[in-house]
Amino acid sequence: MLTKKTTIILDTNALLLFGTEHVDVFSEIERVVTEPHEIVIPESVLQELEKLGKKNTKDARAAKLAYSLVHERLKRQREPLIAKLLFPQKEIALKTVRGSQTHADDAILAIAEDDPARTVAVTLDKGLQGRLLAKKVRIVGMKQRRLAFV
Repeated sequence: MLTKKTTIILDTNALLLFGTEHVDVFSEIERVVTEPHEIVIPESVLQELEKLGKKNTKDARAAKLAYSLVHERLKRQREPLIAKLLFPQKEIALKTVRGSQTHADDAILAIAEDDPARTVAVTLDKGLQGRLLAKKVRIVGMKQRRLAFV
């Protein structure tokens, strides 16, 4: 019998950590979440990154970096032979999800509601963390420049 993988949902602020704190979010997730999992990024999160990248703010550079890293990983997944040759380390299952919600927080909540017990949300947003915890969703946040369960 196949066991269902845990769904890990990434928020925009988690992806910004690549550029703002120089944290390899994908590696940190592998370290923290030891059960079989797949990483999900709502389309609305990618849209937020794209918008942030076009602004003249301190987060613009981090947003551009995160956006390009996500797209590079998705591209590698579509070319498995090349990925195995160039990147022999364990690949992380990553996918984007399109939903009817245009706001990233609402999209994350909608995905989490499908199976809260098998979901982990990676976010630094305290308001969103509270809403997710009320639905019994596990949260990974930042502690001492590393990701950890909240």
